[in-house]
Amino acid sequence: MRHPVLSRKSLLPLLAVVLWSLVPGSVQAQVNGGAPSEAPVPSSPSPATPTPARPPDAPVDEEAPPEDGDPDRVVEIRVEGNKRVEAEAIRRALRTKVGQTLDASKSSEDLRAVWALGYFTNVELLVQRLPRGVAYVVRVEERPIVRAVNLKGNEELSRDDLKDELDAKPNTILDMEAVRSTVKKIQAKYVEKGYFLAEVTHQIKPSETGGSVDVIIIINEHAKVMVKQITFIGAEKVPAQELKETMITREGGYFSFFTGEGTYREEAFQRDLAVIQIAYFDRGFINVKIDKPTVQLSADKRYIYITLRIEEGEAYDIGKIDFSGDLLDDVSKERMAQLMKSTPGQRFNRSQLSQDIVGLSDVYYDRGYAYANINPVTSVNANNRTVDLTFDVQKGPQVTIERINVVGNSKTRDKVIRRELRVYEGELYSGTGVRRSKDRVTALGFFETVEITQSAGSTDDTIVLQVEVKEKATGTFQVGLGFSNVENFIFTAQIAQNNFLGWGQSVSASAQISGLRSLVQLSFYDPYFLDTNYLLSAEFFRVQADYDGFIRNSTGGTVSIGYQFIDDLLGTIGYTREWVNVEAGSNLGAVLLANQFLSGTTSAARLSLSFDRRDNRLFPSRGFIHFGSVELAPDFLGGTFLFNRYTAYSRLYFPMPLGFVFKTNATIGYIQQLDSNKPLPISELYYVGGINSVRGYYLRSISPSVKVPRSGSPDATVTDFLVGGNKQLVFNFELEFPIFEKAGLRGVLFYDAGNAFASNERFFQDRQNDLPLGLFHSAGFGFRWFSPIGPLRFEWGIPLTRRPEDDRILFEFTIGNFF
Repeated sequence: MRHPVLSRKSLLPLLAVVLWSLVPGSVQAQVNGGAPSEAPVPSSPSPATPTPARPPDAPVDEEAPPEDGDPDRVVEIRVEGNKRVEAEAIRRALRTKVGQTLDASKSSEDLRAVWALGYFTNVELLVQRLPRGVAYVVRVEERPIVRAVNLKGNEELSRDDLKDELDAKPNTILDMEAVRSTVKKIQAKYVEKGYFLAEVTHQIKPSETGGSVDVIIIINEHAKVMVKQITFIGAEKVPAQELKETMITREGGYFSFFTGEGTYREEAFQRDLAVIQIAYFDRGFINVKIDKPTVQLSADKRYIYITLRIEEGEAYDIGKIDFSGDLLDDVSKERMAQLMKSTPGQRFNRSQLSQDIVGLSDVYYDRGYAYANINPVTSVNANNRTVDLTFDVQKGPQVTIERINVVGNSKTRDKVIRRELRVYEGELYSGTGVRRSKDRVTALGFFETVEITQSAGSTDDTIVLQVEVKEKATGTFQVGLGFSNVENFIFTAQIAQNNFLGWGQSVSASAQISGLRSLVQLSFYDPYFLDTNYLLSAEFFRVQADYDGFIRNSTGGTVSIGYQFIDDLLGTIGYTREWVNVEAGSNLGAVLLANQFLSGTTSAARLSLSFDRRDNRLFPSRGFIHFGSVELAPDFLGGTFLFNRYTAYSRLYFPMPLGFVFKTNATIGYIQQLDSNKPLPISELYYVGGINSVRGYYLRSISPSVKVPRSGSPDATVTDFLVGGNKQLVFNFELEFPIFEKAGLRGVLFYDAGNAFASNERFFQDRQNDLPLGLFHSAGFGFRWFSPIGPLRFEWGIPLTRRPEDDRILFEFTIGNFF
């Protein structure tokens, strides 16, 4: 069956025939498979086109009273052939109305109007003579309904992979433009995935019952085309390998199926050409030329070979640096030069120059000159290969912020966003304040994107800022089940809302059960308690942990209140009460350590100070956090355990090229005994080792130890029993890098060092083991998957200071982030 459709070709002039008769008959105009065009109406009589008589019971859509003397008056508009489209909708589209004199010149416009509704494959206009005038008949043939959209031949990409490309939808009227759009988008998707030769066509298959069709998208995937080789000709002063590292397009290898490397995408390759040119500019080659690349397909159509010809030219240095234009009275040229990293005699670097312009612009932006423009004027000296730079400044008017609009937050309340802003209505514009505002709103973690744009205000000296956010889901419900060779099974469950009711508060309930511990925790956190700069947090917990010599059971809670002194500098004071029960092991000579297996109550006050400049609180890649706390549990607070605990850590994050991130962590802890008659309980001391401290060593296996008998028998053998240290020191260094970024898969290389020290030892001193710097050392590698249930870590640690009980390599798995 042939299905006429509207296409661009069908919009070419089409003859609209109107037959006019003075004797009873009909006049007809028709469009079939296309839109009509203007056509003259014959003025002389012509043979009438037969029109089927209307059945006696056919309804009359509209009638006008007969009017003598006007036989051409439209007394009825009749719609025929419509099944799903209402007749009234068709009549409303017509220019010809009941009661008007029939105007043959309007027939083309009527045809176009009905066709433009998009519901029909054929439209006919007919005129039938009646005793009292004429009947205007619109005869239509409706387009079929799409019953289903099926994919055929897609083996490498699933329907889920292609669902966003399907413009043709089931249960809609067949739209061939949507079908063609679907074909085009699927073709592009295959090219994006490396199936450069994929062929996509479509087929319209009528259903057996009629009135509906199936749209079949036919895909011939062919073999995936891989970039086999990228060759640089003329790249001598800049190594080809360095240029390849800047490119998105990579040569494929054995792991391409996993990493996605080797995929050729035209838009990515065009970006690569620009980046290669920038790479030369950043090395001073200002006259570099890159010829049009050659892209060749292998004979078997499986591989692509790319050749790039480059004329490098000579490298140039920076000559003189000067400033001109609207200079500020309170900022000298010398001061502006000090703000720049580019200096005379240095190799010309375009990227560095761009950063210098940003720094110079901030001088003006922070004084309210929001429209300041700094244009570098270059003067090239070919003889000595230098580039003189003159920064011409046009500062524009000084403006104040008239209004700040917040848009895109359908759930989050305005004040949650506005309290993070560091620019304010009525004050001078500040470029640094705008950037800090964007960083702080982004760090909330409630939004996918945050953009701050500016527009002119009501006067020349005012400006309007718009903070546009795109919200993301902040509530999570997670259930996970895993396995670790240390903790055996791991079951986790959590329900959390990080933006509770849009107020910016966090509430959560979590549970974790494994072979060595169980945890139930409820928490609440309000960063702006009662709309002040004070924060409030509360937590209830119940924990059971197996220390391989005793079991620690605790139930307690903590409440804290804090205050932000300046941006990102937070001080808190809190109180913790914890009921602890310690169960000693039965076969480890516990009788000799009975004074350390103590149960009782901890009642402690804690003071802490943190300075947090991370770009993301959950997965940071830039910035730092410094933290220090003092926990005081004196006698007058009513606790059983009397001690002071001092804790501090510093974590730094350095972004690197190609998505690499270098991270460092240093943690120090010390617990001080307050009463010589009350020894520190073993459950409060430090144990190091495991996936969250020094990897490569078993969980809590690094600790001072004492010799104890294996049983109460006089001839029992002795063994080492870990008693914990009153000091700890841990260092972690990580290089995290992307493997398959779209899937959230990253790799990590790490180096760890740490130890727990006894009370008779100093930091960096270990009396029991001959250790470099008194620390246990390890190195290793791993993978991290940011999965829908949370961050999953798979890591292999190699102990570099291995003891007899340590494995050569230790695999560990856990759910959760590290630092």
